[in-house]
Amino acid sequence: MMHLPAAMMATAGALPRRCYLSKSLLALLAFASLCRDSEGLVMRSGLSNSTNSTEGIAYFSTPNFGPAPNATATTAHLTGAAALNASSSFSTTNSSRQSRAPRVYFMFLAVDKVSNLDVWKAFLAAAPPSQYKAFVHCKLPSCQQQVAGSVIQAVHTVPSYYCTDLVSPMQQMVYYALQDPDGLANPYDKFAFVSDSSLPAKPFSYVYSTLSSRLGSDFCIFPSGEWADVPSSSGYGLEIAVKSHQWVTLNRAHAEKSWELWRTGTLHNFMPYFRMNSMPMLPSNNSYADQRNYGCLDEFWYMIALFGTLHQPNAQQVQDVHLPLFTGSTMHISNNAGWQGECDTFVLWSKYLYTWGNNPFNSFYSTLDAASTPHGGNFARPGWWDTISTHGLRAIRHSPFLFVRKFIDNPRLADGPNFVQAYVANVLW
Repeated sequence: MMHLPAAMMATAGALPRRCYLSKSLLALLAFASLCRDSEGLVMRSGLSNSTNSTEGIAYFSTPNFGPAPNATATTAHLTGAAALNASSSFSTTNSSRQSRAPRVYFMFLAVDKVSNLDVWKAFLAAAPPSQYKAFVHCKLPSCQQQVAGSVIQAVHTVPSYYCTDLVSPMQQMVYYALQDPDGLANPYDKFAFVSDSSLPAKPFSYVYSTLSSRLGSDFCIFPSGEWADVPSSSGYGLEIAVKSHQWVTLNRAHAEKSWELWRTGTLHNFMPYFRMNSMPMLPSNNSYADQRNYGCLDEFWYMIALFGTLHQPNAQQVQDVHLPLFTGSTMHISNNAGWQGECDTFVLWSKYLYTWGNNPFNSFYSTLDAASTPHGGNFARPGWWDTISTHGLRAIRHSPFLFVRKFIDNPRLADGPNFVQAYVANVLW
């Protein structure tokens, strides 16, 4: 079902129906479950020797647009186990370094400040220093001044542009995190992108144990009406880009691969290729496979760079595709697919608050009291809190989420004098 890069065809053809196991423990464990035939539809990234899709069957493959612009592009176009085996400046081992427990890298994307920084300081104060590192990319100097002297390290600022390129600053933080010299890299390390308006929804120990126990990467997949599509270059069907929340959590293999892909120019031309935001945005006219595509680079790039685009010969076909190293495993493909994957961060998108199926957003929202109900936002912007009660704070603590957004800086506590103290007492203890 997969289209392999030409450089891989000879090897793949010589070893049909067999998995190529990575040298890393991460890839070994993840792909072991794929070394068998399955009655379902399996996305075998770099594993199948077939060069043509089965008629009527949807499959993911490496996009053939936006090739990397230099000689290192070969690495960027390998997928799955082959990519994990490819050489990387960050994956080499050094026998003189000590192995260590998994580490969570918190990576804040900020403009002028990290809102409610005192809450984050309390959250990280409870953390063993060996279990985390925290970075922030600041657009403005005031943000760098705010975090100076804290445990959050400001990385060198790179140019960024709302919607069209927030991936550059995100990847800048990945680069810094991958250079961490403190001990031998652990395949269970996690790289969590966090908004400057987010807050932790659990104590550090809970967040750490949850993320470090997961093998794959966490993507919160939007309902399929938000996915982007263009006519397939194969001449039939559609090429579809699956849309996710910006605030993904990558495992180490995906973090390393994303850096190699981004630095070599892979898929930098996603926005024009999919003709993003080229039509007037009408909230009532945005459905699956309608070629009306809305969204931002950061909501698509990681998913298509790491898993590929979806090739759907028949837009009405309903099926499931299994993705390796994707928390949640199965991707449901249909014109009414709801929320999927693993949603680490709560954010209120009013349009999809009541989407059918597994909907953790509505489950949490329904537990809030009137004083804690966030503003609703609109079809283009998510909702936000400027007021919350202690009941709402306890609801956050008992929600399925690890982070929540959006909070303004210094919101009002509806039934008490001090938001930070109440947040720490009700959420972080």
